Amino acid sequence: MVSIRRAKSTKILAVVPSPTCFGLQNLTLSLVEGVPDSVQFHFLTTYWTDGEFDRRLDALGIPHSSTWFGMFSRRLDRENVKMTLACLRRLPGAWLDFLRLYFGYRPDIIYLANHHEVLLLFPVLIWLKRKVICHMHDPPPPNRFQKISFFFWRRAVGRFIFISRDVRERLSQLGPLADLSEVIHNGVATAPLSEPRFRNGAFCDRFNWPADSVIFGMTGQISELKGHEDFLEAAWLVHQSNPNFRFVIGGRGDPGFVNRLREIILSHGMEAYVAFCGWLPRVGDFYEAIDVFVLASRHDEGFGLVVAEAGERGVATIATPSGGAKEILVEGETGLFVPSRAPHELSAAMKRLGGDSALRDVLGRNARRRVQVNFSLPERKEQFVSFLDRVANKIQLDEGC
Repeated sequence: MVSIRRAKSTKILAVVPSPTCFGLQNLTLSLVEGVPDSVQFHFLTTYWTDGEFDRRLDALGIPHSSTWFGMFSRRLDRENVKMTLACLRRLPGAWLDFLRLYFGYRPDIIYLANHHEVLLLFPVLIWLKRKVICHMHDPPPPNRFQKISFFFWRRAVGRFIFISRDVRERLSQLGPLADLSEVIHNGVATAPLSEPRFRNGAFCDRFNWPADSVIFGMTGQISELKGHEDFLEAAWLVHQSNPNFRFVIGGRGDPGFVNRLREIILSHGMEAYVAFCGWLPRVGDFYEAIDVFVLASRHDEGFGLVVAEAGERGVATIATPSGGAKEILVEGETGLFVPSRAPHELSAAMKRLGGDSALRDVLGRNARRRVQVNFSLPERKEQFVSFLDRVANKIQLDEGC
């Protein structure tokens, strides 16, 4: 009989794509902030970064190291080829940095926040498979190339965490998954909110809009896949019959695409009622200044955290039925679904909610209750830590036997 003594703490070596901070990085930081002393993290980040992720780790008092982790791309344009070659050139050194950290830190678990990190570290991870957890946010499409690729890199992963049932289902289309895997939805922190909810006048003051405007908002990463062009077209359509409606775009993204959106606004004469607010320092600042949130994604969202964030602030949402967003929004109860790439349908939904404040209030209250019950950050964090603890102790049991 073998006696197994539980370790005092679970040590985790975390590798996270960290060129900047968007949804995946913010989720990771929210999960590791304030974890029990029984769980210790050390992050390995990249030198190719704007530094924000590292600064936020410092603020949380979480130790971290850096190496030259880049990105591979199948695109053959000049910039993507240059990026891939730079990554390949630096990769052997990155492997050595990882191994030095691994043998110096001796982690119980290797936590990877993206399957791209599995690809980068594949030759090293294949020998450490049982210790490797991959947190899946955005699975590759189920084409032939990705299925072949998954057949190989899957061998370097012991367990998966999925941010939604939809992500698990999409990854299963590439091949068999690990037995010891779990769906852990993303979570949002909840704060007090008065009822009935009142939208503040921050955007009206900032953009010189009438105080009685009805404001629709999008925020997050600004990119073509997020459907900003559909949002603008819908705004142009609905404003012709509802001149009191206003529209604001938050977040940040590729400057070239942002300029394209600005050109659309100018060409349609929309400058008076469409504005960019940039990236606000506090998540709630955006949602507290709008009446309706819009998620116009043209692709399958891994989760759709912005829908949960809006719901937490009591804001009704209009969304495309994209990926994990279908697990947050309940049609007719917390918001409305519209087809993807369908500005006319989106404008009709805007007109419906924009003209019915009572319906907005009901949907917003229901959305807040749903988030409090199903997507509370403390409960998701507890589920996350519990999963890591179970995996770590399973590894210790295997090694002891």
